[in-house]
Amino acid sequence: MNPNKESKTKEFNKSFHNLKSKEIRKITKLLKKQIYPLIDLKMHHNSNYSEEDFLDLLTYVAMNHDFTNNGSKTFELLKENTPASNTVIHHIKKLDVDYVEKLFIKAFDVLIKSATKHKPFKRKVDLAIDITEQMYYGDKNDYMVCETKPKDGTSHCFRYITINVVENGKRFTLLALPMHKFTTKAKVVRKLIEYAKSKVKVRYVYLDRGFFNSEIINLLKELRIEFLMPAIKNVKIQKYMAKYSGMQSKIIDYAMGYRKYNRARFKLVFVDDKTGTQRAFATNISMPEQLAHYYFKWYSKRWGIETSYRVKGDFKPRTTSKYYSVRLFYFMWSVCLYNVWVLVNFLVALVFHIEIEKPLVTAKLFGAILYSQKPEGITNLA
Repeated sequence: MNPNKESKTKEFNKSFHNLKSKEIRKITKLLKKQIYPLIDLKMHHNSNYSEEDFLDLLTYVAMNHDFTNNGSKTFELLKENTPASNTVIHHIKKLDVDYVEKLFIKAFDVLIKSATKHKPFKRKVDLAIDITEQMYYGDKNDYMVCETKPKDGTSHCFRYITINVVENGKRFTLLALPMHKFTTKAKVVRKLIEYAKSKVKVRYVYLDRGFFNSEIINLLKELRIEFLMPAIKNVKIQKYMAKYSGMQSKIIDYAMGYRKYNRARFKLVFVDDKTGTQRAFATNISMPEQLAHYYFKWYSKRWGIETSYRVKGDFKPRTTSKYYSVRLFYFMWSVCLYNVWVLVNFLVALVFHIEIEKPLVTAKLFGAILYSQKPEGITNLA
């Protein structure tokens, strides 16, 4: 390469990197200014600390995947006026659970509004509903504790359900809700979908096989949702799979349930995946049989949720607290941080007309910018 041309290329790359870094900081600062004031911890007006002090500490702790007790000691070396861990826990544990839920729904509303005013979010998007569990080692009778399959030495957990956009560059959590052991899936699925439909245009909704029952399927049809989920391989379905074994794809009309009021009708799809393994899906999405492989291709989007949950783990403060309000607040804060991070990447990509193949800013760098920036001074995006 011509030395002059190589020098100019390096100079351009350096200039672009600096400009991109400046824009990342600007957008992060703006979103911090929008979100932090919404997280009202009901603190007294004469408190020694502000909500910003608490949230910066929780962000730092989350990014280091640490306990608040340890994190507060190291954070005070980086920043003045840092609250102690017991002060943070004290303020959060006194909050009502319903209040915490509403607090973060308000924050999600603002973040969604920031995203959906841009063209890529105005198109129809695919969504996925999923349940996540956080294992718990305390008393099984503690508030909101659910029973689950044994894992890591316990069969108790806290359970949450989320609805997520599963498009590349827009893996956004629209809403997260806690689940009690007596919470019915149909009730929270209705709430999630009705909320999602009020915020975005929905194309398809993907669910895992844990939602494969007549009540959920009839609910999805009632809400006029086109859905796709793996079918549980009961005896009847296994017989069909054996019958159509060797065929690359087959679509049949299927009815599930024994009583008229609980009977669900849908399409049962049998299709081979890339390895030749036969899969069974329940759906109401119309598709010619010869194109049935698209069902498997579409459903693979749902696996992006697993990635987003792993990334959300990068934003999660650790705690051994038995206070459910603390557990819920920490979970919701991790989802909120994740959403802000996704939105920062999304908006920076829009500014520079970049197709997002991987995050433009890492979770660690984003967190460091967030807790070190003061939100004053910026009122809008360029």
